[in-house]
Amino acid sequence: MTYTRCIRSCLVLLVFLLLFAAWVNPSGAAQDGQGNILIFWTENDRLKAVTLMTAQGRGNPVGIVAIPVYIRINEGEHHLTISETYARVGREGLTCRLEQLFQTPIGSYLAVDQSTLEKASCIFGPIIMEGRTTSLAEVFEGSYTEGEIEPQSEIRALAARLVEPKALIKAPQVMMILTTEVRTNLGYRSIWNIYRMVELQGPGVIHKRALTGRDFYVGNRKYRDVAPEAWARTLNDVT
Repeated sequence: MTYTRCIRSCLVLLVFLLLFAAWVNPSGAAQDGQGNILIFWTENDRLKAVTLMTAQGRGNPVGIVAIPVYIRINEGEHHLTISETYARVGREGLTCRLEQLFQTPIGSYLAVDQSTLEKASCIFGPIIMEGRTTSLAEVFEGSYTEGEIEPQSEIRALAARLVEPKALIKAPQVMMILTTEVRTNLGYRSIWNIYRMVELQGPGVIHKRALTGRDFYVGNRKYRDVAPEAWARTLNDVT
C-alpha cells in the first residue's frame, strides 16, 4: 500500500469524529485522557492500513503518522510486516508492539471496515474535491483524480467539508454507523476535544508524516525497514 493510501486511513477517523462530536453532549462525558489513537482500516480480516493519530490538547497540532503495512518489524528470530503481525496477534498485539516502537502508550483505537466506509460514502453523497464532484469512498481510495495528490492538503480540504452545516445535518445517520459497526474505545471527551481543535483552529492544525526507511523488494513484494530511532522521532515531528 502506498504512502498516499496509507495516510488516507486517517480520513475515516475525521469523518466519524467531526460529525459525531457535533451531536454529543460533552458536559456529561468523563475524561479519559487518551491522546494517542490507532486507526485500523480493514477489509474483513485483512489489515489495509493503520495510522497513529495524536491529539494532546488545544494549542497543539493534531498529529498523524502513517504506518505503511509493508514495514518489517523484528519479532524475535523473525521479521514480520505490520500486516503479518496484525494477522498473527490481532489488534491488541499489534498495539503493544507499536507502543514499544513509538516509545509511548497508545490507549485508544478506532477500527473501520471497508464495508462501513462504503455505507458512510452513501450517506454523505457527492462531495467536491479538487474542483470536481466525487464521493468519500473515491477520496479514500484515491481514485477521484489521476493527478499527483498531496495528502496533507487533501486531508485539510476534506476536514473543511465535514464541518459545513450541510454535512453536519447527516450526523444522526453517521451516529447509527458508529454505534453499530465502528469498533472503538474512544470516550465522548476525546471525540469532542478533537472536533473543537479542528473547528476552532481550522484544518491547518492537522500535521502528518509517514514512517520512512529503506525500501526493497523480494520478488514482487515491497518491504520497508525503518531505523529504531525513526519511530519516536517521526511522532515528535507532528506533535
